[in-house]
Formats: sequence, C-alpha cells, structure tokens
Amino acid sequence: MIRTVTIALLCTTAAAGAAYAGSNDPAPADPVVYTPAPAPASPFWEGGYIGGQVGYAYGEFDLGGSFDNDSVIGGLTAGYLWNLGNDWYAGPEFQYDWADVSVTDPNTGNTATFNEMARLKAVVGKAMGNGFLYGTLGYAYADFDGVGTFFNGSGDSYLVGVGYDHRVSDNWTVGGEYMYHAFDGIGTAGGDVDVNTLHLKATYRF
Repeated sequence: MIRTVTIALLCTTAAAGAAYAGSNDPAPADPVVYTPAPAPASPFWEGGYIGGQVGYAYGEFDLGGSFDNDSVIGGLTAGYLWNLGNDWYAGPEFQYDWADVSVTDPNTGNTATFNEMARLKAVVGKAMGNGFLYGTLGYAYADFDGVGTFFNGSGDSYLVGVGYDHRVSDNWTVGGEYMYHAFDGIGTAGGDVDVNTLHLKATYRF
C-alpha cells in the first residue's frame, strides 16, 4: 500500500509540475499581416495635357520690300511629358494658332496675310517647386495668302522658344511662352517672313 501511495504522489507531482511549466510559456504571437506599401504618386508634370493660348504676333515680311505688322494670335495646345529624373521632363507638344497679320505694298496695293500656323515641337525643361521652366525646338507650318508680286500659298520653318508654366491647382497650370519662326523662300519671289509670338497659356494636366 505504501508503494501504491508513493507512486500516486509522484504522478500527481509530475502532473502539477508540467502544468506549472506550461503556464510560463509565452502566449502565441498574433499572425503578421503584410500590407504592401502604396505606389508612389506620379510627379505632377508627368503625363498628358491640353489647353489653349492667346497672345501677340509680330511679323517681319521681306517680299521685295520690307513690311512689318502685328496681330492678336491664339489657338490650342496638346502634349505629353515624361519624367527623366532629377526634376527634368521632356516630350512632344502640338500647337495650332489663328492670326491675322496683314501687310500692304504701298506701291502696288497688293497685300499678304499670315492667317494660321501649326507647330510640332520638343519640350525639355526642369521643375522648380510649383514652376516648370523649359525650352522648345521644332517645326512650324503656316498658311500665307497674297496676290500680285506677293506670295500665295504656305511655308514651313524651324522654331525656337522658351517658356514657363506655374501650377495653380491639382490639375491646372498657367504660363507664358515666347517663340521665333523663320519662313524662308516663300512663294515664287522667294520672300522671307520672320514671326515672333508671345503667348499666355492655360493647360489642364491629366
């Protein structure tokens, strides 16, 4: 009987010790849920945009005589910029303008008119805070109408320019741009026309 009691006591002690040891084990940790970091937002200047411009055009007509005149000019703009890194951006831009720059030969009364212009250009610039300073280089195609000793038809030109856009809201920018165009060999007389334009622009960026 003593032997039986001793065995029972040993079993009870072992069970109590095991229960005590189990009570000191740390509670199981909560499962770790992995949440991927959100993708960084695209820089403001990257992407497509559309808008319009209005401004001033000054034409210098060398058509057997020199005639200068100016006009209001305005039209539409569309383009796209890619992020090159380090706040630099580049991309293509298309513009179409209407104008009414007319000159008259005082000797003959013949007239010539610069009516409209389309441009396809490359834009390269750098973002600076809420601003974007850029330069442009491209191709321009213009419609000219004239009679007599003047020209009648169209011409093309290179263009160079500089501009600045400023962010005014989540999607809108306003800015200014200057461009120089040189149309050479216009018409049968081989006349030259230089056009300077200065625009105020507003664009909506996607």
